[in-house]
Amino acid sequence: MRQVRWQADLDAAFTEALAQKKLLFVLFRCQREKRDAAILQPSDPKLIALLMEHYIPVRLISLKGVDLNRFRFDYDQQLMGLVLTPDGVTLARWGGDDVSVASLVAALERLKSVAWPKVGAVPASQTLRQKFPAFAQSKRAEEPCYHCHYAHDAEIEQQRKAGTFQKLSLFRYPPPSVLGLTLDDGNRIASVRPGSVAAKAGLKVGERLTVFNDQPIYTAADVAFALDALPAKVSRVVLNGKPAALPSGWRTYDISARPSQGAIPPIFGFWEEPVPGSKTLALKVNFVFPGEKWALSLGGLKLGDVIVAVDGKTLPQMAPRQFHTWLRLNKDVGQKLKLTVMRDGKRLILTLPCLDLRLD
Repeated sequence: MRQVRWQADLDAAFTEALAQKKLLFVLFRCQREKRDAAILQPSDPKLIALLMEHYIPVRLISLKGVDLNRFRFDYDQQLMGLVLTPDGVTLARWGGDDVSVASLVAALERLKSVAWPKVGAVPASQTLRQKFPAFAQSKRAEEPCYHCHYAHDAEIEQQRKAGTFQKLSLFRYPPPSVLGLTLDDGNRIASVRPGSVAAKAGLKVGERLTVFNDQPIYTAADVAFALDALPAKVSRVVLNGKPAALPSGWRTYDISARPSQGAIPPIFGFWEEPVPGSKTLALKVNFVFPGEKWALSLGGLKLGDVIVAVDGKTLPQMAPRQFHTWLRLNKDVGQKLKLTVMRDGKRLILTLPCLDLRLD
């Protein structure tokens, strides 16, 4: 079986692509990612043939030294691929929630024969250190590997220092589900939620979503990129030439898995596990962060306490990540958080301060 040769030198890869008149497939892969074996060492003959005959495959495991103005994608994802022309124009993005071989094969198959767009104005190169000066002064800047989410972290920190940060900006790269869509085989519509934006636009199951406004769509990651770029006050989109209105709050979705939102205060010095079988909030504290700094955020909370309500309200059961994300989105530094907990069969109300503490 033929073996795919993955290039690690970007400059050499662009030179090779230009000489061979091929597209590049650049895969950004976090070292902690476990889902990439079928891509990096493919056994699917279609994927092998595509990567070897029509693309220059490139694998990068760090954002260090990478031009952020050229490589624009959802940095919170651990596995993202971009298809570029030898001139550096991005044709499509792949990855995120759907990293299946089938979706990659479908996208690469369609992209191999598309007309290459003309190169427009090329923005000046900017690395992570250059684009975000505060990051250049941080401890992270000295690390040998820059995790991709550092780019979002640095942008948020810069906004906070400038006083321009808004929590709505945490909802980066909304998935197709905010439009009421699920996609498979790259851009084929697998389902349409009744009453959703997509349903009102008249999209049907089995149809391919090929154009969002005026942007070509090949993958779900392309949809997320197009949604992320929309201005804050936009109220309409055009899907496959069909206009549809966006409802208020359309951008919000579950962002608890996004690493960059985890550094937004308030942050509390405890962790917990769900109580099995509970449909309402029931989270048992199973870890408290050591040290005097974190003790300030506990408000008397102890190991074994079961959190059952917040500010007197019963909430649906959540995973721990979802709960802490909910706290960050609904509470601000300087406020108080009232937790109702069960301890030794007794119901207690604890008041915790909302502090701006750091995880590093």
